[in-house]
Amino acid sequence: MSKTRTMIKVLPPMVEKWINMEDFCFVTGKQIRRWEQARFTWEFDAWVSIEGQKIIEENARGENPNEESRIIYAEWYAQDEADAANDEWRQGYR
Repeated sequence: MSKTRTMIKVLPPMVEKWINMEDFCFVTGKQIRRWEQARFTWEFDAWVSIEGQKIIEENARGENPNEESRIIYAEWYAQDEADAANDEWRQGYR
């Protein structure tokens, strides 16, 4: 696994079980297949596909972002920052 942080996450086996054949992307409305990567947003209690993640990122960083994109992007950014801080802390205490 790469050390760089991106918006795209590979789901651990436990989380992968939560996605079933009836899950749809919150952004695109397209069905998310079990083998596809996705990211969860706790703010909207929904899955977002890779395509949806790209849309969220582009919209949230654009000139006139919509509120949902801004909220989701902020949630993911905060989570990624917290994960990075935890990783740094763990590296120092091994």
